[in-house]
Amino acid sequence: MFKRLADRVSLRRQISLLAGAIGLAIVGVTTIGSALLARGQATDMAQNALLQVARSMADRLDQDMAERLREIRNVGALEPLRPHWMEDTGGLRRVLETMQRTLPDYAWIGFADHDGQVRAATAGVLEGASVSQRPWFINGLRQAAVEDVHAAALLASKLPPYSDGTPFRFVDVAVPVDDTSGQVIGVLGAHLSWRWADVVRREVLSSRRPEMKEDVVVIDRAGRVLLGSDLGATPYTAAELTSGHFVVHRAEGDRLAAAAATRGRGEYQGLGWIVVALQPIDTALAGANRLTRLILLLGLATAVLGVVAIWWVAARLTRPLAQLTAAVDRIGREPNARMTRHVHGSPEVLRLSASVRSLLRRVGTAEADARLVEAEASHAVEAAEDRVRRLGADLHAMQVLADTDALTGLLNRRAFLPLANDAMSYFKRYRRSICILMIDIDHFKRVNDLYGHAAGDEVIRQVGCIISNAVRTTDKVARFGGEEFVVLLRETDLKGAAVFADRIRQTVANTVFEPEGPCLRATISIGMAEAGFGDGDVDHTIERADRALYAAKSGGRNCVRSLEATASKDLRAAA
Repeated sequence: MFKRLADRVSLRRQISLLAGAIGLAIVGVTTIGSALLARGQATDMAQNALLQVARSMADRLDQDMAERLREIRNVGALEPLRPHWMEDTGGLRRVLETMQRTLPDYAWIGFADHDGQVRAATAGVLEGASVSQRPWFINGLRQAAVEDVHAAALLASKLPPYSDGTPFRFVDVAVPVDDTSGQVIGVLGAHLSWRWADVVRREVLSSRRPEMKEDVVVIDRAGRVLLGSDLGATPYTAAELTSGHFVVHRAEGDRLAAAAATRGRGEYQGLGWIVVALQPIDTALAGANRLTRLILLLGLATAVLGVVAIWWVAARLTRPLAQLTAAVDRIGREPNARMTRHVHGSPEVLRLSASVRSLLRRVGTAEADARLVEAEASHAVEAAEDRVRRLGADLHAMQVLADTDALTGLLNRRAFLPLANDAMSYFKRYRRSICILMIDIDHFKRVNDLYGHAAGDEVIRQVGCIISNAVRTTDKVARFGGEEFVVLLRETDLKGAAVFADRIRQTVANTVFEPEGPCLRATISIGMAEAGFGDGDVDHTIERADRALYAAKSGGRNCVRSLEATASKDLRAAA
């Protein structure tokens, strides 16, 4: 049957159909492979970006909670206040109200004596009331305590309601208060409004592009939603949160999710909060889908052009056969087609002679056709190679975007850590010193509050530029999120790192930042640590540098502090 069908279809059509089928198969395989590759890479990039958002939010929560605990602890330990805790309640109330005006996130600050009676509080709220059964008071008598998000019906009834009608929820911070003899005489407690976390959430999301449609949810250690939609619900399983990356299936559409746990900071041990960053899958894969459609359209166009070209080439190839057949067939049939004058012999010889002469005349045409086909094939190969090069350039550009911080152009955490681990391995193998610098802009929240986030972003960019211009080509600079930078110095001991750190600290302090609006100045605090053989990996060195940074912050800011590799537990506690 196949032979009978082949006998009915011309050679020109057979060649065209076969070439078209092969072209379509190549286009299909290429499109499917490219789509899978693009979607996989787009998913990885989106999940990494979401993880950065979640980590940024978690770090901000840890940082703010650590600062609130430190503020309450510092007020509770102020020597000038020791004579007034039990006596001058009016003066104590004014001090607490001044503190509340400095940071409005404190919904209530009060001092309760050892029996749990509130002696002084902001605006006089709950003064005279007993808080002896409150967890923050009970735990605060023993040590500094932080209580998880909760509602406070008694306090909420004393405070003016929010304009949007949302219920009051608080995070409690409490520290014991000692008298001059060292005896605990009461507890200084503060209710931090949970709306503060929503402000942090909006700040984190404001640094992202709106078209990314990203969202952030905060849940407690039991999996209940503390911040975000579906308050109080448990939308995620423990396995999903443990994996760090997962897909959330909802009726309104699937979303990519990345989870990062808060880890505490300094004396603040953390409350086990988990930050989940979300993004619609359609948004995350929009670029990959566009690339797939483009590849499909280019492939189909190439296939159509290939079929047309093959049809034309097949016509050119079969035409000499048709002409040769017709010429041979005419010999002996048409009087003028006989070549007997040139070839002597029988009519069969005359036909063969005419066929040979016709074949020889067509050889040149066939060779020209072959050269044309070769040129077209070479052009097609060059075009395909050019497309591959462009695709490689696009992939390289996407890799650069994934490894750099969008605001400063510096490396991000994801790109920095492999370089730092490589430097750590080199140090342990060849004993070549390396140092880690943790840099943080002082009072950066005040810059955002006074001058706006655009000015804050400009300060971050210029500080990043100052640091980047100061390092050598062998050193690496990265932005870890917020106003925090990290520097890897190769072939540098702690003494050399201190000289370098103080130089960039002075440069920043002497720089006048000129964002849109009024000029401003900023300072930085720097923590340093030199890698030691006791460090398990570079994360331990970074952690020591971070503790040194905390010491610089606690020591007055705009300074440089270092932490030796042999630091004891007492030194760690002091930091």
